[in-house]
Amino acid sequence: MQFQSHDRKALQLCSQVKYALEYAVNSVLNGEYGVTVMDVVPAPNTSHLLVFIQAFEELSFEESSLLISKLTSHLPALRSAVSESIHRRKTPGLSFQLVPRLPAS
Repeated sequence: MQFQSHDRKALQLCSQVKYALEYAVNSVLNGEYGVTVMDVVPAPNTSHLLVFIQAFEELSFEESSLLISKLTSHLPALRSAVSESIHRRKTPGLSFQLVPRLPAS
């Protein structure tokens, strides 16, 4: 039963973080990139979270690298936005992974 409770709490935290980042990510990028937060998962646990993002447009390798670099450089602001929206003693660390767009068929 303890395992289910932990899963529920982890899912709830990831959902709260996703909601907070949906606004914060685009804010720190100043409209340079149109991105959406696809998912947030524990990596490996809730002390560190992996954030999956996807750009609205297809990006080259260089553009993708630059996007991840910009998000990483704004990590303090993003963690601050997460901190304001969750109720935990410590704000989890964040890592970003870009989800490639599927080609239109």
